[in-house]
Amino acid sequence: MLTRLNATAVLSGVTASLLFGVPANAASQDNPVVVKAEPLEGVRSERVPYADLNLAERKDVYRLRQRVGSAVQRVCLFEDGRSVLLDTGYARCSDQAWSDANPQIALAVTRAKEIALNGYSAIPANPIAIRVAPK
Repeated sequence: MLTRLNATAVLSGVTASLLFGVPANAASQDNPVVVKAEPLEGVRSERVPYADLNLAERKDVYRLRQRVGSAVQRVCLFEDGRSVLLDTGYARCSDQAWSDANPQIALAVTRAKEIALNGYSAIPANPIAIRVAPK
């Protein structure tokens, strides 16, 4: 009987929140959180979106990696005409950027595969973030 009363009380609370307009954040923890901050001085960053890609397919993972590669070049200030092999500053920057991006790509692919298999994923959809801090 006690369990039934608790379930009824919970149901009544949910119903009341729907009927009387209690803010949604009181009933749910799924609301996005927006954090605003000033950019850090000297930090170059770029976000690589992939919402238009189906990362459960290999060809779209390849496209995402191309986008990330282009973002790495921009963030690491790649200069066309300079040899990547001779430009150690670019090589270090690129290596670090890829080291940071690869786990994010893997997580995005895992999310896509979970959605393809189950119809949902607990992994949040976030763009790939490429950041380079000054040394």
